[in-house]
Amino acid sequence: MRARLGRLVRALLFPKTVKYRLLRLLTAVLVLGAAGSAALLVSYDTVHRVPAELQARSVPAVQDAVAFRTALLAADAEVRRSYEDGLMDTVGPGERYRQQSGAARQALSRLSDRQIEGDDGRRVVEVLNVLHDSYQDAITDAAYYRDAADRPMREQKLYEAETVLTREVTGILPRLAGLQDRQLANIEDRTDVSAAEKAGWIVAVAALLLLALVLLLAWRVLWRYCGRLFSGWLAVALVLVGVLATVPLAATYDTQDTLDAIHTELAAVDRTDDRDRIDAGAATVRSLIASTSAATRAMPWLAAGCGLAVACAAGGLLWRLYADYGKD
Repeated sequence: MRARLGRLVRALLFPKTVKYRLLRLLTAVLVLGAAGSAALLVSYDTVHRVPAELQARSVPAVQDAVAFRTALLAADAEVRRSYEDGLMDTVGPGERYRQQSGAARQALSRLSDRQIEGDDGRRVVEVLNVLHDSYQDAITDAAYYRDAADRPMREQKLYEAETVLTREVTGILPRLAGLQDRQLANIEDRTDVSAAEKAGWIVAVAALLLLALVLLLAWRVLWRYCGRLFSGWLAVALVLVGVLATVPLAATYDTQDTLDAIHTELAAVDRTDDRDRIDAGAATVRSLIASTSAATRAMPWLAAGCGLAVACAAGGLLWRLYADYGKD
């Protein structure tokens, strides 16, 4: 049994007959087809699942952080306006302050659920909640002191609120800015092409190109030794391999360009307090993500194409082996 297996291995590695040449080509087709298909599908899926992941968590996290900052700054501006206009003695910080402060609280609550920095991010949001409560308490206390004799206490409470908001490193805005920077760094890591992804594409394209070469060699063997000038099976397989080696790669380039544009747009939104610019940026990001949906939905077709290409190539060779050497 061992001697027979050894003869078979030697015949496949160093074929002297057409039958064993075809068997060696069939083995190469199966190995390269499996390797190329697996690498192609994994590499394609790795890139094209990113937009959905960004849509689910990363983009809302950035938007909620921006919404919290803009609402908080708007509320603080209303407090300053109420104080400077002398309205704090009668209406307190004002209805618009309460609206903006409530909006900031809601954005912070959503950010707690959606932030993408794991336990570290969750701790930062918890601290922001505590600081926001302290800020609101200071503003409420400032509105309580209305008599002229109590003005120093009002000034002190307003100063405490300003300190909680802007204190270097430990204030609300510096902590929030640090969280936003880490969120953008996380998104950049997700949207960049890693070394592993590049290696996966190199393996996929190289395997498919080698598969195409094997198919051409098989066609040559069939032509020279079997008298078959044309093989429909191999022709279909060769066309499919050519399509698989080019179209998914081109689609991935387009998706990667879109991911870079998404990161750039989110970074621009993260740096602005202009509500119109924020709304326009959010609409642009949604449009960019939606533009990748067609390529994402092509994954089942890509898998079917890989299977069909390997099946046609192997089927063509198996049919010729059966037809010419089935009784050997």
